[in-house]
Amino acid sequence: MVDSINERYVVDEKGNPTAVILPIKDYKKILKILKEIEDVSETRILSQSAEFKKLVEIGIEDIKLDRIKPWKEVWDEL
Repeated sequence: MVDSINERYVVDEKGNPTAVILPIKDYKKILKILKEIEDVSETRILSQSAEFKKLVEIGIEDIKLDRIKPWKEVWDEL
């Protein structure tokens, strides 16, 4: 995941780790990785939903029946 992390631990009076102190750079790397994983997971869930599949079917039908316009053409009409 993250190549090297220069973490430091906060311990309680018995020596048990209770928290981790990370350089902000490493913390941001971890957050970025977690966000990417979340995006992939959400995409997988969405793509398996019946509503999404129906929208894809409608889109494919629109393409086959030539009921679509290039985005630039639609944008220029606004």
